[in-house]
Amino acid sequence: MTTAPTADLSRLRERRWPPPASMSADHAVTQALYSGTWTSGRYTHTAEATLRELTGAPHAVAFQSCTAAIHAALLAHHVRADTPLHTPAFGFAGTLTGAAHIGARLMYHDVDPNTGNSVDPLAGPGAVILTPDLHGVPHTVPRDPDVTVITDSCQSLGTLVDRQHVGATGTHCWSFSATKLVSAPDGGAVTTDDEHLADDLRQLRDYGATPGGVRANALITRPGHNWRPSELSMAIVADELTNRLPFAAARARDVGTRVRQTLAELGLWHQDVPAGTEPAFHKIRTGLPGHPATTVDRFTAALADAGIPYHPWGRIPLHEHPVFAPRRPDSLRAPVATSLARTTVCLGTEACPPWTWTDEETELLCHTLESIMETVL
Repeated sequence: MTTAPTADLSRLRERRWPPPASMSADHAVTQALYSGTWTSGRYTHTAEATLRELTGAPHAVAFQSCTAAIHAALLAHHVRADTPLHTPAFGFAGTLTGAAHIGARLMYHDVDPNTGNSVDPLAGPGAVILTPDLHGVPHTVPRDPDVTVITDSCQSLGTLVDRQHVGATGTHCWSFSATKLVSAPDGGAVTTDDEHLADDLRQLRDYGATPGGVRANALITRPGHNWRPSELSMAIVADELTNRLPFAAARARDVGTRVRQTLAELGLWHQDVPAGTEPAFHKIRTGLPGHPATTVDRFTAALADAGIPYHPWGRIPLHEHPVFAPRRPDSLRAPVATSLARTTVCLGTEACPPWTWTDEETELLCHTLESIMETVL
């Protein structure tokens, strides 16, 4: 057992994220403010260009939120009312908000017990799949040309696969909300390697008008939405993608790797990572699947008593959620998703996420987990 460092876990209840604005972000917002252009301006284009460069995707289309980006991606992939949409039963309701508004027929699947991600394969030829990269760990659903895969990548910004940023191929939806590694008042984007899809996305975000410099009724050729992002938000996004993300992502990788090492040694649940993948861990999830409820309760009570903050992200599996219920709930069984939802928690808080922890705080948390497990099992 390691020697406990001198640190104070109570500090992990502080509000550390989003961080104070940098001087460069402050300057960018000021420039956007005085530009007189509130949408579809210089900073939207800069954020899109920076995201293309970061991910390696040929096209990027910015939106006012990741929720809007996913909604638009579904529409651009021809998901309509009653379209079967295959999705994992474990995740966050925000992934399915657009699908619920569209009226898609949600087809839930159980998840990999080692990662919490989608089980491969989810569906047959012609299927449409909407699946997240859970907590920064990419899913492994193959890019089959006969299957449409839309990835909710809101938690995998900064994650690397074979030393390249995730998102180079396929359709990925990104988030720049206050709890993400790139933190703006809000914002989102879709990256894609499909030029025609990118054109559809630009039209969908702008009332359904043909993309161009002028907006008029005559140019609206399909139903659309007002999903254009604010230039003020995009000014922050463009700056943080360049100046903050590399450092925050590296820190998320380092802290996540260190804590997962301890979780593995203690026999606690932790996400397996595919070969060649370096996740920028958005959350660090752990718990005791397969153990009695009394043991799980004892574990979470011990976390609280020791001062380790945690939150029960995803406590209700999506196939049991009243807003996102499947058409025939009696026919669905997703035991792994149900178990992970009820027996695991995320360490830290969204106001003080793992990438804000110091080395000393991380070591103390690991040492405290060791002490807890001596009494829990």
